[in-house]
Amino acid sequence: MMSSTINESRESVPASGMAELVIEPRWVIESDAVERVIGDYYGADVAGADLTPPADPAELRELLRQKAPQLGALADRMRSLFDSGACGVMIPRLGLAHLSTDQRRKSVFALAVLLGNVTETEPDNHRVIWDVKAAPERERQFSKFSQAPDEAQYHTDSTIVPVPERFFLLYAVTQADCGGGLSILRDGRQVMDILQQSEAGRAAVDTLRRTPLPIRIPRAFRRKYGATATDGYSYVPVFADRPMWRWRKDKIESGLVKHPDAETPAVRQALDTVAEQLADTSNEVRQVLSTDAIVVIDNHVAFHGRTAFTDTKRHLLRIRFHDASENLEQSWTS
Repeated sequence: MMSSTINESRESVPASGMAELVIEPRWVIESDAVERVIGDYYGADVAGADLTPPADPAELRELLRQKAPQLGALADRMRSLFDSGACGVMIPRLGLAHLSTDQRRKSVFALAVLLGNVTETEPDNHRVIWDVKAAPERERQFSKFSQAPDEAQYHTDSTIVPVPERFFLLYAVTQADCGGGLSILRDGRQVMDILQQSEAGRAAVDTLRRTPLPIRIPRAFRRKYGATATDGYSYVPVFADRPMWRWRKDKIESGLVKHPDAETPAVRQALDTVAEQLADTSNEVRQVLSTDAIVVIDNHVAFHGRTAFTDTKRHLLRIRFHDASENLEQSWTS
């Protein structure tokens, strides 16, 4: 049973918002059962890298629960921590290190399906799993954060999406051995609380809630999400109820350069106030994502980032997903 293999004493949510589950080394995800379920659902020859969102997420979720009950129980434990207020859950050792990369992709995909409704990482090939690996600059596609070894400053994912996925996971196939590539996290609710304690902070929150700012929709994504301006831009607020934060400061600044009328003195002051708070590392969580570790982040409330690294063998898998109860394939104009 899961209760005998998970350290119950670690299943609390600390003040940082980052919870941890420790799984004993002998515990193994039912990878063979997972592979059979995925093979039956997608076809026996499907590769983990080519998995797409299931046509019926609930059906696949039920099949996985039937055939891989321990994995289902782990997903339930993780979800209960989010329900208790966690903004992130980390498992230092998931138990997949002995498997091939393809098998690990399928097992991590199965865990994501059990946690929610997975989404495609790009609209052209519809694949769910994105490989976070450093690539030569000429080969980088959509996101410099996931394809470059540079520092990734605090941000939230899917800022171009009408309602960003609530969750994403990162699984470490191979950790960086250079001492870099550390994952960093801030609970956005704590950031909000601190901002509310000062006049400047309260003004920043009010401005960023009331003022939609320009964000560019890449051409490849406009067919799916559309755009409200002819130059490919849409306007969204930085702060709202869902998500609490929509933050990619580099993209925000680029949008203001293109649309200078949007950069009012109040907007500039608000953005600088938030950036100043994010630069304060006193409430920051830093952690090594070691080989075979996994972290799941609540993308609606948490800021995340990464320190720079030089070891180009570093390899993570990323999957984004909505709450299982939500169906959010809407466009910007719906």
